[in-house]
This record gives sequence, structure tokens and C-alpha cells, in this order.
Amino acid sequence: MAEVDLTAAFSTVPAAEAEEIKRVIVETVQQLAQDGAFKKAKIVFTESDERCGLTAELDGVKREGVPLQLDIDQLEDAKTSAGARAQLKEALRLYFRRVLGK
Repeated sequence: MAEVDLTAAFSTVPAAEAEEIKRVIVETVQQLAQDGAFKKAKIVFTESDERCGLTAELDGVKREGVPLQLDIDQLEDAKTSAGARAQLKEALRLYFRRVLGK
């Protein structure tokens, strides 16, 4: 299993909901790591006024300086909806390819 280090900051999301969103992000990153693209991920997630951004460093590589913009509603839906989780996973997969320079 990949080592995932998530640093997250929330400004408008209640604490219990924030923990669920962090869980969804970590689980999704770990699923993507199972493909063998990376073994260690440092993720920074920020939410401010329902705008979300995510940056990543994978195995010490960070070739993408622009954060991935995520929709708070999509993250909330991903807690319970397989379709929303699949959309999140695909968005992260494409972003991680840019981070790794592929």
C-alpha cells in the first residue's frame, strides 16, 4: 500500500464532514497507487469558501505547479456515490500524470 501524507485545511466545511472528505481523498489516492505509478504521495488540499484546490508530490516529483481545482459538491457526493467517486478518481489520475510529467 502506498504511503499517503495528506495535509488539509478547511474554512467552511464542518469538522465531521471534513474528516469524511479527507478519507475519500486518501482512499482514492491509494487506489491510484495500486496501478504502480507511485509509492509515496504528499497531498495538500485546501478549501476556502467552497473552492477547493489540491497539489501533489509523487515519489518526490512535482512537475505540475497549478493546483487541481475540485468542486466541493463532487467531494461530498464521492462519500456516498460510486459515480462521483469514479469522476474524482479520473480527475486525480489525469492530474497525477501531469505531476509525474507523463
